[in-house]
Amino acid sequence: MRTTSPGRFTVFLVGDNQVTLEALNGPLRLAGYETRTYRTLQAFIDEHDQAVHGCTLLDLSMRELDGPNVEQNLVRAGIDRPIIFITGSETSHAGVQVVRECAVELLSNPAKMAELLSTIKGAVKRDSDRLHCRAVAKRVGTLTVRERKVLFLVVRRMSNKNIAAGLGIRENSIEVNRSRGMKKLGVKNLPELVRMTSKLASAQYSRE
Repeated sequence: MRTTSPGRFTVFLVGDNQVTLEALNGPLRLAGYETRTYRTLQAFIDEHDQAVHGCTLLDLSMRELDGPNVEQNLVRAGIDRPIIFITGSETSHAGVQVVRECAVELLSNPAKMAELLSTIKGAVKRDSDRLHCRAVAKRVGTLTVRERKVLFLVVRRMSNKNIAAGLGIRENSIEVNRSRGMKKLGVKNLPELVRMTSKLASAQYSRE
């Protein structure tokens, strides 16, 4: 899930200029990346699979787009993967300011290939983190209410005795729920549990 191998990383190219798409597609494939091209933003949204490891390279010069339109459509579709925007001189300053917040980088068109490849390397790491957090969130969803409560208090460094007193249950029940919850999450000790929950909370906060 956390691989950063270029061969397993897909760059989604979104733009209505065929020349631009072809100019990007060839070099990216030579660099070892998978590519998928879309002539409209809606086509990309309709076929999008959040489970695929990759980033989006989106041309802001597309006739159908403006800044707010881009952001609203991607947020509405639940697309949270890294985005690299490329922009021509005709792109409005206002539109650029709106989308800058959710972009990995904003590059001019035509983009310098060395700069683009360097930016994609950063996107690989960010999307690895995204997929990891999605996997963690899925595991958290398997916890019972009692297991969630117990692990939440464990992360706060409370002892089993104090957790039992706070929840009004026996101390041996705390150990059972703690053990079951940590097994479901795939962690072996408290430091791993703290790192996992902290990273998940950070990722969720960054999307709000």
